[in-house]
Amino acid sequence: MSIKSVNIRSIDIKRRLLMSSAMVTVFESFLKENIGNEVLVVNTNIGMEVYYYSTNDYSIFIKESVLLYTLKQIDASKLRFRNNLSKEEVYQSFCEALMTFAQYPQIFLAYTKKFIHIKRRNESSKYLIPILSGFFEEVLKALTETNKMPHYEKIKRARNKSQKPDPEKLVIQDLISEILMKKHYN
Repeated sequence: MSIKSVNIRSIDIKRRLLMSSAMVTVFESFLKENIGNEVLVVNTNIGMEVYYYSTNDYSIFIKESVLLYTLKQIDASKLRFRNNLSKEEVYQSFCEALMTFAQYPQIFLAYTKKFIHIKRRNESSKYLIPILSGFFEEVLKALTETNKMPHYEKIKRARNKSQKPDPEKLVIQDLISEILMKKHYN
């Protein structure tokens, strides 16, 4: 079993979503019913990525499903599909996309926020989210080290906001605050 992906890009001049958010939810559910629970759809104005964790190659099934779901809205001849059938190919594609987005600060910020949201929404993922999070963190680290991270502070805030506070850490912080308060009374 390994991570695989299908990347869909529109060569249409107008940048728009391939599917509405509501349709993506239906589409993702459809894919999960047919492929398994480890399926993730990332829909942006630049295109769509469908990640899945499986031993089987579902790239043709995904392509045909995308064409079926977008039939009325998009001219199929304007869509380009790229299949990544190994972890290395998915990694390379994911990193290339993020590095390209980093050259366009607003696109990078929007994609980063969307990824953080998707990560939070799919916390129960055993394979996809941990793998993609690892890729994501590597790219952010590389961008930070080379001072090429656009909107660093906004992304840092978004990441901090998305992290659930550790209950033990909160108890310790409360105890420290209480001790400090008592120390000031003496």
